Formats: sequence, structure tokens, C-alpha cells
Amino acid sequence: MSTLPWDLWLVPENLPAGLDSAFRYDPAAGTLSITLANSASVPIAPRDVRLVADCDTPAADGWLWVHGRYRRMDALVRNFGAPAPEGYDGRFARPSDDGITYISRDQAVLWLPCHPAPALLVACLQPDRFFFDVEVTLDPGETTVTRIALVYDVDGLELAPGESVTLPPIALRGGRDPLALIEQYADEVAARMGARVPGSVPTGWCSWYYFYNRVSEADVLANLEQMVRDGYPADFVQVDDGYQSCTGDWLVPNEKFPSGMAALAARIREAGYRPGLWLAPFVLHEDSVALREHPGMVLRTPAGETAFVQTGLGRCAILDCTNPEAEAWLRNVIRTVVQEWGYTYLKLDACSYAARPASTVRYHRPGTTALANLRRGLEIIRDEAGDGVFLLGCTCHFGPAIGLVDAMRVGPDVKETWAAGPNPSVRHAMRLTLQRNWMHGRWWVNDPDCLIVRDTDTELGEAETRFLATAIALSGGMVVASDDLPKLPPARRELALALFPPSGVAARPVEPGDGPAPRAWRAELGDGRALVGVLNWSDAPLWVPWTELLKPGEVGFDIWNRRPLPMGDVYLRPHEGTLWQVYAPARTPRLVGDSGHITSAGLYQRPVSGRLQLRNDRPYPRTVAVLHRGYTRVVELAPGEARWFD
Repeated sequence: MSTLPWDLWLVPENLPAGLDSAFRYDPAAGTLSITLANSASVPIAPRDVRLVADCDTPAADGWLWVHGRYRRMDALVRNFGAPAPEGYDGRFARPSDDGITYISRDQAVLWLPCHPAPALLVACLQPDRFFFDVEVTLDPGETTVTRIALVYDVDGLELAPGESVTLPPIALRGGRDPLALIEQYADEVAARMGARVPGSVPTGWCSWYYFYNRVSEADVLANLEQMVRDGYPADFVQVDDGYQSCTGDWLVPNEKFPSGMAALAARIREAGYRPGLWLAPFVLHEDSVALREHPGMVLRTPAGETAFVQTGLGRCAILDCTNPEAEAWLRNVIRTVVQEWGYTYLKLDACSYAARPASTVRYHRPGTTALANLRRGLEIIRDEAGDGVFLLGCTCHFGPAIGLVDAMRVGPDVKETWAAGPNPSVRHAMRLTLQRNWMHGRWWVNDPDCLIVRDTDTELGEAETRFLATAIALSGGMVVASDDLPKLPPARRELALALFPPSGVAARPVEPGDGPAPRAWRAELGDGRALVGVLNWSDAPLWVPWTELLKPGEVGFDIWNRRPLPMGDVYLRPHEGTLWQVYAPARTPRLVGDSGHITSAGLYQRPVSGRLQLRNDRPYPRTVAVLHRGYTRVVELAPGEARWFD
């Protein structure tokens, strides 16, 4: 296959005897297809299919954009030869005496400047049945790329004598723009799999990051009342883990919810918000009534015993979504929650546990793969819930969910702490989340996890709170408050509300190869407006030469510090984020800054004959900047105040 990008020569490796393979590359489409055929007289059940290309390519200044296939798996830029990045779980790296192999799941971009087209995209175009990995091997000094391997895990596939199968196509494309390559790929997958992308990005309040599983009906109602008092511009109120009597017994609330879940949903609706509920629909705790009454609907080991997994929710059995009994049970849960209780926003958590390798469990339907079981479960939920219910996937493999969920958590849990290695924290959650910005608006709406802005009951300082708010704004995705709202001081409440509603536009890294997580990001909003953010991931202060991040003639406004950008560089404290509104040259007078909202929502603007009127339609003061004849005027507008600028 000499027509492949970079003149790669792919050959199969370690195929079982009697399993024939054929490969075809379409240069115009940039796609590689693999067909397997059983020429033996007995069935063949291969475990994997590997295509390898031996290389001897300089790796100087090269990097690999590594992806994980669900939110907790590492996503980062691995700069070759640089020190190992700190705080990741490390499953993307496999060291050996001969060098090191980096593994990216489902898709990867490899950047080697020695090639005329330095970016190489390798990605699965239908990631809903088989796991797909890209392996890049380097010598011990990481000076040379020695091997590239494309690996399909086909556990669960069995071919009868004479039977053949064509695996999902692989995008194999070279280019000069790594971001354009992966965005084009995402668009193609979205079209192929019928992605669901809502017309607007929802916002809300979630009980988890203040109350955790201690949440009560009274807690939810107190926050609901505060939202009504503040006129909180959110779409939904979501009750998270902690309402159920036991994991799996979703229809039996515990004693902390004495009025019942239907009554609580009614109160949320009456207040003008959409009721939301958390479920972990594919796992059942070992002590649950559901498991005791329906032992036949869960997965079993090859020896016939119930297959248990240890989860954050305890020791749980896993739903066999191909089993008719499991389907009937799951449909009843969703039907009750949606139609009888009235919850039209469902957060579906712990979904990845449904993707169990076929060699480790027995599926009711022969030929089911790990990803196929998960997708079948999501299909049942979507069918029973209906198109009008908003589904958010969480701890869910990305590929099988495309076309079925409206939103997806794309990073680990945040927490009210800055860093804890690969465990929940602001740093780890945001560095993985932002690496998946290319999914937003293509496969679904990205969920960067919740916004925490409180100044009590938290380890986050002001700088780190600004970092979290900046990163969530740059994601373009959902904005979900998760504080005890009645306890928020006005300044912190205003910081949070500056993100409601979100811009809806995912920022792109200014330097894609700035690893492991880029510092500077830019989101083009249209009409000559942009958001630029800089994130200080380090424990040391950072000076930012802001003029290098703006285009000629642009002016910028520092939202968090409520002022135009200074004459010199911008100073960032350790762990601080800064977010700037950027405006292109245009006729004046014109607005060039607004602390009230990242895209100036709630600020009425009326240009008339060389004059500009601004009115603050939000219930808190905001600082605005107006440029006219080369001079920037900065004023504060009280709630309801209108002012003319000549």
C-alpha cells in the first residue's frame, strides 16, 4: 500500500491461521478498509487485528495528540523527548527495553515536522462496535519513530467457515493543520452516525459538588428558591446521586426525599426550570432489590456466576442490555422517571461499565461486543425517553453514544481542590476537557463538568476559581453551577453568572503542540468578536505577552479584572486563568468590554447616528468599556441603568 500518507507500508501481524485479510486505501477519501475472511473449515474468533508499519523517521520537535475513549482516560499532547508529564494516569504509555509505545484510543494525530505534510490523522470512522487503538513506538531516547500500528480489538467477533466481514473504515490522512484534520474527521463521523447537537447549550444547577450524596429534598428546594429570587438564567435543576434508596433501585427514593421525586419535579417545573435527574442505569448494587428480583438480567462470567465490578458506587452487577428481561426493566425505569415523575433531563452515569469484553462475560445475544452492549442500552433509553428528553452521557465511551445523547461529559470530575494527580480536581478535569473541544457542536454539546465559585467549604483560592471559570468558558459547553447558592457572596455569584448563558463556541488552542495541555486558547464568536483565554497550569507565576495573542488592531478587555488589557504584559498568579473579550477594528463608538457577561448577554446596545446607548438589563452592576476616537471610556452601569456614549 505505497499510496498511503507518509509512504507508510502497512502489513498484517499475527493473524490466526485461516484468517485472510484484504486492505484497500482510497486516496481521494483518505480511508482505509479492512476485510477479514475465514478460509478454514472451523470457526475463527480473532481477538485483535493489527496492521503495522516499520519506520525510521526523525521525531525531533514531534508530538502525538493522545486521546482516551471516555472522560477519565488521558487526553494530552505528548511532546517527544520532553520529561514525562506529571499527574496523568499513564495508561497511554507502554515502556519497554526497546523504547516506548504511546497509545491513543479511537483517534490520534501524529506531528512529525520532517514530512512535507507534518500532521497524520489516524481514526476510526464508526467507533460503535470495536475498540480501535493507534500505537506509536519510539526508540528509548525518543529521537526516532520506529513503528506505527493500527489495532482493532475484535473480541466478540466470530467468523464461520467461508464467512467474511469488513471492519469499520479508518481515516488515514496527512495535512498541515492538525486541528482541521480532526475537526473534518469529527464532522464525517457525525454525518455517518447521525449525531444529535442541540440548538442551544443548556445551563443549570446540580446538587453534587456541594451536597454530594448527602443531598436532601430540602437542599434542592432551598437552592431552587434562591434561583427564583435571583432570576437565575438557567435551564434545569438536576438532582444528583443521593436520592435513591440503593444503586439500581432508582424508583424508590430514600427518607431524605419525603415528598417523592414526582412532587419535587413538579416544584422545579412550577419555578420555571426543567427537572433533571441522575441515573447510573447499567449497574446494580449487590444489595439492591432490583438485582435480587431480576438476577437473570445481568451479565455472567463464562463459568455462569454473576459478573461483579468494583465501582465508585460499590460492588455492582452489570446489565446485559441484549437480554429481553433487562430491556423490560430498563424501559420501566425510564418510563417511570420521564412520564410519571416528569424528569426531562437525564444524566446517565457509570455507563462505561456496560462495555465488558466479550471474552470475560456471557451476552444473551451472540456476537455482542463490549461497545455494542453499551450502545444497545443507550438505544433503549433513547427510544423509551423519546426525542424530547435531554440525555447527558457521563463516564461513557464516546463512540457508541454518538447519535443517542445530546451532551457528553468529556473530562474527569472537578472538585473543590486544585490538583490531586489523576483524581478529581480542577487541573486534571480541565486539561482533559479542553483537549476534547473538537467534539463540541459536532457529536453533541460538551459538558466540562460543574462550575464551583464559592469562597467557603473549598480549597480553591480566587486564582484557581478564575482558572475554572475561564476553562469552562473556553470549552463553549454547558455551564452548571454546583454551589449552595444561598451561601454565595455577591461577587462570586456575579462571577458565575458571567458565564450564563455560555458562548456555545469551543476555543481552539493557539499552539496545538503546546503540551501536555496548551496555555493559550481562542474562540471566534463572529462579527469581529472573540474570546481569548490563558491558563497558568504551573505552580509559578506567569507573564503573558498579550499583544502576541491578538491580531493587528484588536483591542482586549480583561473580564475578571474588569478593565482593558494593560500597556505591558499580563501577570498571572500560579493556577490562575484570565479571560479576555477581543474586538476587531470597527466604527466607533463601540463596546469593547463588559464584565457582566462573556458575550454581553443582558446588555442592551443601541447605536444611533454616531452615538451608542447601553442599558444594563441584569440585576447586578457591570463594568463596560466603550472605545471612541482612540479613547477607551470605562464606566459602571447599575442594574437597569442606561447611558449614552457620544
